[in-house]
Amino acid sequence: MDETVEVTIKKDGSVEIHVTGVDGMACLATTEELVSLLGGEVESQELTAEAYNTVDESQEQQDRLWH
Repeated sequence: MDETVEVTIKKDGSVEIHVTGVDGMACLATTEELVSLLGGEVESQELTAEAYNTVDESQEQQDRLWH
């Protein structure tokens, strides 16, 4: 699955960011700069099931070597 970041700006000015295709807590790093550019304040945060997936670093390294 490709990594996607969906940003929704609501009528009241609040912003929602939804990340898919990223396992583990890497989603936080993916949106860190965007959150900073939007003022850096996070009112609430909900993690998806993907956030709790663990990334097998040895498999990830092998994937990088072979693909």
